[in-house]
Parts: sequence; structure tokens; C-alpha cells
Amino acid sequence: MKLSSVIGIGFATMLTASLLSGCGGGNRQEAVAKVGETPIDKEMYLRRLELMPTPVQIAGNQATTAPAGYTTLVQMIREQVLLDMAKEEGVLPTDQQVEERVQREMKNNPQIKQAITEQRLTLDDYRQRVRVALAEFNLRTKGVTVTEQEVKKAYDDNKQAFYRPASARVRTILVQNPEVRKQIDDDLKRGFNFQSIVSKYAQNPVAGVQSGESEFALEGQVPQTPEGQILLRVRNVLKNAKPMQVTNWIPVGNGVVARFEVLAKNEGRQLPFEEVKDNIREQLMLQKGLQTNRDLNMEMAKRMANTPVEITSEAWKKQYEKDIEELKKTLAQMEPQQGSKPAGNQGAQNTQAGGNQTAGSR
Repeated sequence: MKLSSVIGIGFATMLTASLLSGCGGGNRQEAVAKVGETPIDKEMYLRRLELMPTPVQIAGNQATTAPAGYTTLVQMIREQVLLDMAKEEGVLPTDQQVEERVQREMKNNPQIKQAITEQRLTLDDYRQRVRVALAEFNLRTKGVTVTEQEVKKAYDDNKQAFYRPASARVRTILVQNPEVRKQIDDDLKRGFNFQSIVSKYAQNPVAGVQSGESEFALEGQVPQTPEGQILLRVRNVLKNAKPMQVTNWIPVGNGVVARFEVLAKNEGRQLPFEEVKDNIREQLMLQKGLQTNRDLNMEMAKRMANTPVEITSEAWKKQYEKDIEELKKTLAQMEPQQGSKPAGNQGAQNTQAGGNQTAGSR
């Protein structure tokens, strides 16, 4: 069995998909909506809204932006419906299971811990995101078992998939304006540290710079394209750079130049079986879950259509009622087709009726 066939639908993927999730469950009186008997807390909703990228809707060949406030609310409604479904089926994760998974994810992903430390993400919000992802995983894998032998075979057959290439954690600034580039050079000569320079120009919209932190792979194939050549150029510079070193300007196409500060470097290594076996088991469970007769996406769509929802905003309330009516019509049209389609194939699709996650640039 090729593990690559299930990479991308594991628990981590569901968690990533819900990294902008914070779904309801608060007991405060001030709520933006009520799903069944559960209020969606206004404070949690606003925190999530702050992190929501501009949603984009695709209709035909047309791409349009969608209201972030409404999109966020619909996602939170869907997640509460999912939690209620997991509770009814007896697979809602316990607080202990959530906490164990939170600690595991923070250990495996330093960026999460950093986001919480820098207060860009609260620990309670992250716990809720994990709870939602675990609930969905439990629903998709209900009744599924995977043996230790299956897990070990998947690891042995796909060892290359568990090689972590050498990488560099970098802070980047991208500049197109020659004047801004000169000002940055002057600031560096004056002894300002790179982080303060990046913050200074990133907060000035007139400067027109782009900045951020990322993990840059120093090994592996790159596409034989102009973009691939740029990646190779940057890779070669970063390979020779030391931690805390700031590179010179590197052309990255279209008149844009980039400068990198190397924050840390990691050597390539083969991840041992004990370190990845839990992830492999979850991926195999999801693959088996997709082969069952259960179509969770369809079940969720039906529950969305039949769950009573109260929304405080009159405009959003009308829009939601309209969307639910459209969903009910779609379900009615699909009903005669359900007997002729394998449920597993539908579950593998990325479309979730009544709860599409609107795409944005993350």
C-alpha cells in the first residue's frame, strides 16, 4: 500500500483546515448565534475573525471576495453541528484526549507554540480547534481498526516519505522599490537589527514590502522552471549562511529582491518509526474510513439543513436562511443518485455540502 495515497488527509490536515476554527461552546450571554442549544460566543467569534484571510468564492470563471464575518460564522456553525454529531454518536473527544493531542502538536510544531507564546493564538482557542479536528477524525474512523503490523509495513514501504530534509528557518523581506532597498541597507549599516527593520517597513504601507517567517527546505528536487531556478539560487545562499546571519540581496524575479535572516538550521534526518507511528496509524485509519459505506459529508449537509440556528444579525440571518434553502434543494436533487455512487469516493472529495471552507491565502 502506498502511503502517499493517504498523505494529506491525516489528522494534521484536518487540524490545519481548522486552524482558523474556534467554534462555539461558551456560556456567556453575549452570543452572535445559537446552534441548537449551544451559543457561539461573541468574543471567540471576534478572535477568529481577526485571523480570517479574505475569503474567495469561485463561481464559473469568476472569483469574488466574500464577507469574512459571515463566512467565519457559517464555519463556526458547521463545526458546532459536527461536535453535536460526535457527541450523539459517543465519539466526542474527552478533555484529556484533547489536552494530550494539544501537547503532541505543540511538541511537533514549534510554530504553534510560538503563536501561543506571542499571543497571536490563545491556548483555549487552540484546544477548541483540536477538539473539532479530533471529533471529525473520530466520526470518519468510527469502527475502524489498524494493526501494528499494518503500521510498520506502511513505514517500511515508504521510508523516503519520512525523511525530513535539511532546512533553514528564515525571516524574509521582499522589496521592489530601489529607494526602500537603500534605506534598509542604511539601517543595517547603522546597526539596527534585522527584525526591527522588517517590522518598521512591513508596518509602512507606502514602502510596499512583503515580509514573514518560513521554513525553507535545503534539500530535495525543485521544478525545472524559472521559479525552480530562483529556489535553487536562494537555497545555495542559505546553505552557506550561518544562524543569525543576514544574507545579501537576492533577485527573485520581476524586479523584486529578497534578504533573509537565518534564525535556525536543521540537518536532514530519517524520522524513526516510534516518532511517526501514530501519524501513520491515523492516516491508515482515515483511508479505511473512506472505504466504508459512510458519507460523512452528506450526513453533515443533512444535519446542517435540519439544525435550528438563531443568528443575531438580521442581514446574516436572512442570508443563512437563503443558503439553507439552497442546500435543501441540492440535497433533494442528489437523493435519487445516492444509491448508485460509492460513498467512499464522495467522502474523498474536498467538497463538503453546506459547510465548504472558503479559500483564502493562508
